Amino acid sequence: MNPSTSSADSEAKNEICKVCDLVAHGVHFGVSSCRACAAFFRRTIVMSRTKKYKCRGGHSKCEVNTSDRYQCRLCRYNKCVTMGMTAENVQWNRDPFPENRKRKEHGSEKEEEMKKRPPSPPHALLTKPKRIVDVTMLSAKIQKILNDKKIAENPKLKNLNNLERLDHALREWRSKQKKEEDMEMISKLTIHEMFQMCEDQMLVIATWLAHCPFFQKLEPTERYRMFKVVWNVWRRFERVEMSVQMFGRRTPGRVMKFAMSEKFYVTPKLSIDISKITNWPLSAQFMGGLFRDSVRKLFEQTGVQLAYLEPSSMEMTYMLSQLSWQLAGQALQGKVMEIAEIQQEELADNLHHHYLQIKRRSNYAGRLVKLMSVVNIVKRLQIERKITIELANVFDFFNVELSDPDFFEG
Repeated sequence: MNPSTSSADSEAKNEICKVCDLVAHGVHFGVSSCRACAAFFRRTIVMSRTKKYKCRGGHSKCEVNTSDRYQCRLCRYNKCVTMGMTAENVQWNRDPFPENRKRKEHGSEKEEEMKKRPPSPPHALLTKPKRIVDVTMLSAKIQKILNDKKIAENPKLKNLNNLERLDHALREWRSKQKKEEDMEMISKLTIHEMFQMCEDQMLVIATWLAHCPFFQKLEPTERYRMFKVVWNVWRRFERVEMSVQMFGRRTPGRVMKFAMSEKFYVTPKLSIDISKITNWPLSAQFMGGLFRDSVRKLFEQTGVQLAYLEPSSMEMTYMLSQLSWQLAGQALQGKVMEIAEIQQEELADNLHHHYLQIKRRSNYAGRLVKLMSVVNIVKRLQIERKITIELANVFDFFNVELSDPDFFEG
């Protein structure tokens, strides 16, 4: 048994992490805490980082909570100690990224579960078999990009830090964005056309992720799983911010145009034909509303803040990165969470350097809080959206299945 973690996980059930207020996963180093804060405390002790930490706010009074735990490492460590974490049980000489973890092949658990299930009851045979949409070729394209080490080794990126690399990738994508007068309005959209736009943006997002050195530390299967968790919310958030930037400075809460891609924009009157993926007469209205509402809610709840903040490309990159790694860490746990923890600390350092050395701005704490509040809104809306989609699946709204069922899990 790992002496750093008490076996009495049940005692921490339904409790919150005493350090950051997220859900606790057990008692670590004597304190009910989440795995992320436990890993942070262990790394701090093992790597003797306490003397290297400096308070971002300058007064050792920074907030440490669900949204701000990554911003000031000194205050986070001090809170760990204040809450009662002790270094006595920290394991030394433990590889933070063990490469010899035993992992099951993707899908093997599902196959074993299917073998144990009893035969389907007779009434199940009355259900119409769903048409399978093969995304194998698209999946192969995405994984080829995610595993292409040459992207991260591009000589242009040699002297750039982590955040600057990702900003470089975001700028490359946005450099293709046409001006409003050169864009074409779409009033009707089929599900095939919509998926085609998503497919093009999937490749962009895969390339963006591949620019990150920490992303390359993941196993290939973990890279692909992370991509599936984040691509859709990344796409929507990036497009909403671009739309506010292009069309919504005057009326950010009522943006009437949405830059769906670099070439096309739509309005609230957009008609989405999803008849190819459903047999339910009412589901077209329901699901069409879902597609529109997920974007509408983002506009309504983040538009004003985005218009007011006018985030720079670097700040938008920071928000996209925090959003991606937080969602991936929470969804995938394990090694992904460990790397997500370090990645977010690195991003915070990079942004700190950007504000101080590039922008010559030392008092940025308030702005950072506002940026992260936007990220938290996007995360909350993403949870709501997933619940709605799960509800649609429960009622069998879709008459198609993807060859990779969790391709749209995000």
